[in-house]
Amino acid sequence: MHATSRLRTVLVAATAALTAAAIAAGPVSAAPAPAPGGASAPASAPASAPASVSDSAVSAGPVAVYLTGIGAGPKNIAAAAAMDHLDRQVTEFGFTGSQCRVTEGPVYQQVTEIYWQAMVKATCTGDPTVGATRTLNRLIGPNGEHISTVWNVPPGYRVEGSLGQLYMSPREGTVPLYHCVVRKDNFLSGDVNCEGQTYVSRLGWFHPQQPSDVGSLPLMRCMVGKHREFFESNTTNCEGQASGGQLGWIFTG
Repeated sequence: MHATSRLRTVLVAATAALTAAAIAAGPVSAAPAPAPGGASAPASAPASAPASVSDSAVSAGPVAVYLTGIGAGPKNIAAAAAMDHLDRQVTEFGFTGSQCRVTEGPVYQQVTEIYWQAMVKATCTGDPTVGATRTLNRLIGPNGEHISTVWNVPPGYRVEGSLGQLYMSPREGTVPLYHCVVRKDNFLSGDVNCEGQTYVSRLGWFHPQQPSDVGSLPLMRCMVGKHREFFESNTTNCEGQASGGQLGWIFTG
């Protein structure tokens, strides 16, 4: 069996273990999150379940949002336009300037003798000021790869559809949901340690068990294609693709 297939087998088993344990276990304290973008080796399913929130003191991994500003025009104007685009995104996602740092750029590409495109990248961390909920969108990239996020649409991706709403702060009976990566393949997890893989960001809070007082849909981990690329779905049959198990339940209103 290829190494990538083994990783997916581990993550599928971990999802089932997390779901079962979340139902059976009482509240526990989550472990600290690994540093965003840090390397991590494949590991077996985590020993403890994600905590069901009983109070706001339960720890949760950090939010990290990666933004790209793009501008065009004469070279000096292109750079200013890229920074302006970046600043608008910072405000849109509820961050302050002190929570964000430029990590790359401006990088220029010359289009004509006097016309340039400029790009600047930034990372924003900490707790943004946002509304009570945000939409969890499923995005698709130019090569058919998927990302599910409440934050920005990366360049080259488009929104494929909404999976529901995530709470932006803890509520009774909810657990954090995280964006993780395994060998450049994006997936979601209720485990702050990303089941031994690489942590990207906290997305919000969702229900490990079906709530009785609000509308909800299942949130499934699914896999498609010969490389078993991860994606998320609300359908229990994973839209005809392979199932990696149910992560929990997502709020619909």
